[in-house]
Amino acid sequence: MGSPEHPDTQKEYPMSEVVKKRIGIIGLDHWYIGREAPAIASRRIDAEVVTVAHRDAANRQTLVTQGNIPHQTDDYLSVATDPDVDVVVTACTTAENVELCLAAVEHGKHLVLVKPCAMTVADAERLANAVARAGVMAVPYESHTRFQPHGRSISRWIQEGLIGTPLSATMISRYSIHGAQLDWPGQPNPNAWWMDPARVPGGGWMDHSIYLIDWLRWTLQDEVVAITGMSRTLVHKDLDPQKEDFGVALIEFSRGAVATVEVTWCSPRGNGLTSWQFAGTDGNLVYDGSINPSIVVRSSHGNADATAWQTLLPDSHPVSGRTPNDGRGYAESSYRTSMSAGPLDHLLDCLADGTRPIATIDDSVLTLKACLAFYEASHTGTTVKL
Repeated sequence: MGSPEHPDTQKEYPMSEVVKKRIGIIGLDHWYIGREAPAIASRRIDAEVVTVAHRDAANRQTLVTQGNIPHQTDDYLSVATDPDVDVVVTACTTAENVELCLAAVEHGKHLVLVKPCAMTVADAERLANAVARAGVMAVPYESHTRFQPHGRSISRWIQEGLIGTPLSATMISRYSIHGAQLDWPGQPNPNAWWMDPARVPGGGWMDHSIYLIDWLRWTLQDEVVAITGMSRTLVHKDLDPQKEDFGVALIEFSRGAVATVEVTWCSPRGNGLTSWQFAGTDGNLVYDGSINPSIVVRSSHGNADATAWQTLLPDSHPVSGRTPNDGRGYAESSYRTSMSAGPLDHLLDCLADGTRPIATIDDSVLTLKACLAFYEASHTGTTVKL
């Protein structure tokens, strides 16, 4: 006979007890955020995408057809205030995001936030205050790495002390500019919104460092206290002067750990590189995401042979959310907040079981503050204290 925590049989619920959360998508500017929402909803029985807003009618229609979405519009604000929407996914430009989100939370909507969520820290804080007053949930998209198999596994191992006390991290994400210059898959645009400093702060460094800094804050359970570094345009000389295709930051956390974060748009298309290295008082852990995808560790923590590298297997991707069981209902164990596959999945899981998200708008404020401080440090040639 199973214990209450590990029952032998799965409790089933009738389909009639499942109330679907109605999702509205605002914008397909950040198209991969918008495009994944119907796919996520399609494998859950407690969610459906009911409307999408985008100014490009052809691309909007493509998603409507692919996702079987019943309503579409070019009016972004109408989705934010729609009484038939419970959850808003913002995939609009950063410059538009705060005002649209303020309208949404005023109407009681929960949010998945585009990254970055605001042009300035002051605007991000204004949105965070509104979310708190409204009592809604807002999960930032830059928390995405927390839910990936390698991200959550490495985080857990570090927090469990596998390499002892963390001392340093070196995180490299060298990408092509190609993805940032797409209006839609297969639709290149050299003037896409990530190229415009009026629509999003930062450039090649901000594009993916925002994920890494969020993940480091979560993994180290610590906050950035100082940052310095360099941003340059090394390859794409036609970029706006306020943009960059190369950046490397040196980041200090309050308990003494130091991280180097290099993120670029300098790689040729299809020739990117992802590499993470972590040093601790008991050993080293390396994640190779490109050459020979693997996670390896060499550590004296609970290991008689501290000289041998050992391969670690990350958690496999879960079946997240309330998923169909045998047509009669869903299994209680088939949704677990800690095993969500991404920000929208996680938000829906938290709404289903009444738990607090592991990533919130407050995280978005702190991560944005660190990212913008990097640019200040680079432009002034100083170390910025936070």
